[in-house]
Amino acid sequence: MTLHVMRWIKRWPAGRASVAGVVLAFCAAGAAQNAAFGFSLDDIEHWCGSGTNRSALVVDWHDGTRPHALAWGFRWSGTATALDLWRAVTSADSGLTGFETTTGGGTRVWGIEYRRPTRSGDILPETGAHDVRWTAYTWDHTGDVCLAGTWSHWRCGGQTVYAATNFVAGDAGMETYPLSDGSWDAWSLSVEGGMRRPGFPAAALSYPFAASVESYVQGSGSYYDWISGDPYTDPTTALGRPTVDTTGDDWYIPLDEPAPVVPVYPAFRSHEMVTIGKGGSLTLAFDHRVYDNPANPYGVDFIVFGNSFQVIGGGEGWSNGDPNLTRNGGSAFVEKGKVSVSQDGVTWYAYPSGENDRGADDFAPTLGRVYDTNVVATSLGTWNQWWGGATDPTVPVDPSIAPSDWLQMTVAEISERYRGSAGGTGFDIGGFALPTDDANGLKWIKYVRVERSGAVNPEVDAVADVSPAAPYDLWRNAHFSWMTAPTNETDIADADGDGHANLMEYGLGRDPTNAVFSAEYAVDIRPPDAPNVFRFRYAVATNAPDVAIEIVRADDLAAPVWSTNGVWMEVATSPPTNGVRPVVSEAPITGCKGFMRLRVRHDE
Repeated sequence: MTLHVMRWIKRWPAGRASVAGVVLAFCAAGAAQNAAFGFSLDDIEHWCGSGTNRSALVVDWHDGTRPHALAWGFRWSGTATALDLWRAVTSADSGLTGFETTTGGGTRVWGIEYRRPTRSGDILPETGAHDVRWTAYTWDHTGDVCLAGTWSHWRCGGQTVYAATNFVAGDAGMETYPLSDGSWDAWSLSVEGGMRRPGFPAAALSYPFAASVESYVQGSGSYYDWISGDPYTDPTTALGRPTVDTTGDDWYIPLDEPAPVVPVYPAFRSHEMVTIGKGGSLTLAFDHRVYDNPANPYGVDFIVFGNSFQVIGGGEGWSNGDPNLTRNGGSAFVEKGKVSVSQDGVTWYAYPSGENDRGADDFAPTLGRVYDTNVVATSLGTWNQWWGGATDPTVPVDPSIAPSDWLQMTVAEISERYRGSAGGTGFDIGGFALPTDDANGLKWIKYVRVERSGAVNPEVDAVADVSPAAPYDLWRNAHFSWMTAPTNETDIADADGDGHANLMEYGLGRDPTNAVFSAEYAVDIRPPDAPNVFRFRYAVATNAPDVAIEIVRADDLAAPVWSTNGVWMEVATSPPTNGVRPVVSEAPITGCKGFMRLRVRHDE
């Protein structure tokens, strides 16, 4: 089921129009076309091949997830075909598996699966079960449905910006289609049979965590795990994702009871993190380039996780109990370390490391699991009534938030505002004079170094590459404060009370926090120049490429299916102004009555 937000129902008995209020409904979705113009070759992060030309591969599973389509890039020179592109990408990304056939002549694909990049010991994000921020790192695309449906091949000539409406179907083998600079190839799944155009994609990700230790100098003054007696000197503990569940501390929580990492109870064991002593340093490397992507939320490009924590009001300890009953004291315990970045491990760029500057092992604390009383992790035990799936370490917290902003908030209220993020301290590489990548023109780094810079030893649990956000999520970040209750920014919420739900406000280019009446809607029944036409004038956002905006009609208000097929036709459009594009659509008047809806829904 897909959420449809419907606005302005018109009825025309005997040539007269009437207006009903807002309608919100859940209904089954059919395919609809919408020009996608917000994703370009420069937004792709996972590249393979070499050469002066660029092409892209998009795979769309249409499986009800979001995002349901991913994009990879291919560099090449001379001549290359769609088959070269396909095989280069599937060779470079071990998580993408395709099943080829030569039945009927030529090489085609009859099944495609995708598994997120992971390594031994990692716990993948489980945020898909929760209404939080979703990314390309949220979903696998696997199972029988990926192999049993119909995969169709689509192609688009040289253009920088992705536009699904410009794709044409390819009915021959991939080796028969030459690539051109800026061309796009796509494979799109339809479980109903037939052919289905690809939808709006997200950038496919590489393994999003530090993958190797380049060097570790322990330094002096190392600490010891008070339970095991082991020192915090294993640098490999900083590889992979940050800790999800730690152990009891044997004071407030029994040692053998799993304890989800929460803002007031951090990772603290020697097998979870490494300490950097006086004169010490830790240098980690990613296995790919970490980009200064404009779609990264809040401008954050990578995140360092330590074991900072918020202090509970009154100084009490955390007992693994109800997070609604524990309030925050408004201060944080941090052990800041100096952070530097590099492209080659030789030339380094250091962030300021003063008392008021951000550092490693700094705010915001790590959150291991999503707070959700409706979907809890039963693996933790029957005591758990609050904590769900593992969070996503590639989603940052708003870096403008300070510990004092959380004064007197409960652990539940704080955790809910993470919106599926694992927390950590975010860093932007855009301020450094870094060379750019020839593939996409973006600044990038590959190495991160942490050093002790003050009187305390910082700990490092993990370092993560940030996932680019969907346009809709960037819009929500821009209009709703991180401190706002997440319920105010759901699709169906109407924060400003103007009768437009958030998803509708997004699709129509409106401000969801400012209840200003819009005069963009107008209806003409049997206008003089077209006496048998119902004409509707409206405006759509120019920067909402990941939703479909469509007019649907039915002869009965209670009809189970409202259709666009052969009914509405866009007959005029005007140049965009102030982020919206005026549109005129028409439908023939048939019968004695009819109903229409302007509908905004997520791209499917």
